[in-house]
Amino acid sequence: MAAWGRNPLLGAVLLGMSFGRADALSEPEICYVLDGILFLYGIILTALYCRIKILSAREAKGAKGGQNVEEGIYTGLTPHATDTYETIGMKK
Repeated sequence: MAAWGRNPLLGAVLLGMSFGRADALSEPEICYVLDGILFLYGIILTALYCRIKILSAREAKGAKGGQNVEEGIYTGLTPHATDTYETIGMKK
């Protein structure tokens, strides 16, 4: 009490420090909050990923119905006329 009477600023600092400790979360509570945030983050990312997969599957199904069976991703490609590597003639 003597310190509070002499210096009001010191009293305010001491009072603020004691309330700050009481309001702080302890370690398990912080972990629970972070686990909840990560859980929601995982659910949101999973939902977005599934949405992208479903939409791309619908687009592929719609585009596949218009294609012939013979057409595919290799249509229009031709093989190379020569090999990339040629063998060197060996004399005996």
